[in-house]
Amino acid sequence: TITNIPTITITNIPIPMITSMPIDEEPWSGTWLAGLIQTTDTLFPSGGYAHSYGLEEMVALGKIKDKNDLEAFLIGEILPSLADLELPYLLFCQEAAEARDQDELLDLNEEISAWKLTREIREAGHSQGLQMLRMIDQLYPDEWAGSFARELRERSLPCQQITATAILRDLQGVPPSASMTAWVYQAVSNFCSASIKLLRLGEVACQKIIGKCICEEELQTILSRATRVSRDQAGWFNPMLDLASARHELAFSRLFIS
Repeated sequence: TITNIPTITITNIPIPMITSMPIDEEPWSGTWLAGLIQTTDTLFPSGGYAHSYGLEEMVALGKIKDKNDLEAFLIGEILPSLADLELPYLLFCQEAAEARDQDELLDLNEEISAWKLTREIREAGHSQGLQMLRMIDQLYPDEWAGSFARELRERSLPCQQITATAILRDLQGVPPSASMTAWVYQAVSNFCSASIKLLRLGEVACQKIIGKCICEEELQTILSRATRVSRDQAGWFNPMLDLASARHELAFSRLFIS
């Protein structure tokens, strides 16, 4: 039996008062964030998983053989193309959607189709754009967006993914910088997702590559560059990737849609 154990009494210690604010009264300015996360998640049916965007043929041609090649390709060729072409047009389209300028958005959509030189890339953008419009109608029904979709159907015009994404981001109230960041992430992750099958890269290796592509320094450079590109200056030419995309539909075997 243990006896004579001293007892210590602790007194005069202030206990902080725990208070809580009802969730509906908390200051919150990022109501768009949840919708942005939902529509950039891999579960969202955008159709991007079915395309390699020319990467499959680049691998077949021996231009990209391992994770180092893929990282160099993304940082040296894909990110600059986003900054000089796709991101500026995403901004132009989001501005037109915000202004509810249907004619301007139709012109931009036609230009996007025109600068996609290969059929595979052009049709991939169109199929994903149509799917995006369907999802907008289901999740964010809007009279103006519906009118734009009907106009495309009546005129038998394609809808590029950039165009539909801009409409979605406007309806979600996503700031332009966040729209561009999400576009960069999705573009890079699509290539990395395809590389898991094509190069047998592990998920950790892919995440490291994605992390380098979306690090603060890279994103600041890309977004700053994109916002300075005027419409008459927007453009990017990558003949190797265009040739790879054009060859893909004639490949003997394919893992991804042509």
